[in-house]
Amino acid sequence: MVKKLNIDVWRFIVSFLIVAIHISPFDKISPEFDFFFTRILGRIAVPLFLMITGYYILDKSLKNVKSLKNYTKKIVKLYIFCILLYVPINIYMGKFTNISFLQIIKDIFINGTLYHLWYFPALILGLWITYFFMKKLGKQKTFLVTIILYLVGLFGDSYYGITEMSGIVTNIYNGIFYIFDYTRNGVFLVPLFLFLGYMVKTNKESKKYDSYLSLLFFICMTFEAIILQHFNLQRHDSMYLFLIPLMFFLFRYLMSKSNSSNKTLRFVATGIYILHPLFIVAIRFMSGILGLEKVLVQNNLILYAVVSLCSLVFMLFAEKTKGLVKNGKH
Repeated sequence: MVKKLNIDVWRFIVSFLIVAIHISPFDKISPEFDFFFTRILGRIAVPLFLMITGYYILDKSLKNVKSLKNYTKKIVKLYIFCILLYVPINIYMGKFTNISFLQIIKDIFINGTLYHLWYFPALILGLWITYFFMKKLGKQKTFLVTIILYLVGLFGDSYYGITEMSGIVTNIYNGIFYIFDYTRNGVFLVPLFLFLGYMVKTNKESKKYDSYLSLLFFICMTFEAIILQHFNLQRHDSMYLFLIPLMFFLFRYLMSKSNSSNKTLRFVATGIYILHPLFIVAIRFMSGILGLEKVLVQNNLILYAVVSLCSLVFMLFAEKTKGLVKNGKH
């Protein structure tokens, strides 16, 4: 009998894809492969995180809104911790130079105060939006609305002939980008994948061909990404049309192979996501002091390996320390 693999193993694995997105490890070896690894394969990471949340949290929230409130408080606390953690990095990068009050508000509540922290305000907003839609509209209409929002974001982050659209549509998109710097946020990207996670939860029956369909739609998404990149049609490359069916069938397949969870792996994966930019800056800073820029900074693959290893070791140490403290040991 084949032992089932819990879903947190996949959460742990794709956390390293997110690290890769922010380093581009193969860029100087093969830009084409790096594009595939980070901008195509790497784009399954965030939707997977979101669908896991939809699977476990949205279902509970619809039964008892207190669960949603408690989860929101947890994410807000984590996000505040991240904001404070990265204040020195923001100062070091000069982000607070000539920044407007409006931009500060946008960064805190929409964009995130560092490039990877957008996920937390997006998750909070997306959860409440999806919860509201489910309560007011039901499953079918919620699916339709979240699809529409995703498509608005998809076309907004791509130049799919927007310049040739009517003046009204152009004005709408100009208004969107006045509020949002990107459409990969809690309004356009997040609700659909939360909803899809919930749908897998409420319909656990795995289909025989889920793995084959996942592969098929991954191939389709690969061609889609290559075409968009070749013709320079994207503002931002986090949203693809074929990403929707790919993630649905892939997640349903993975959940059919998972019958458990692992809090340790979940904690480590979350920590890798949060802390890896800190290690990127620290390693670059230390390499400058030690004269190792050519080895550690100019070689993206080595930088990726070192950052991944440091993030992993630190989080394993943090998990061990957390366990000792919890058990009342010194």
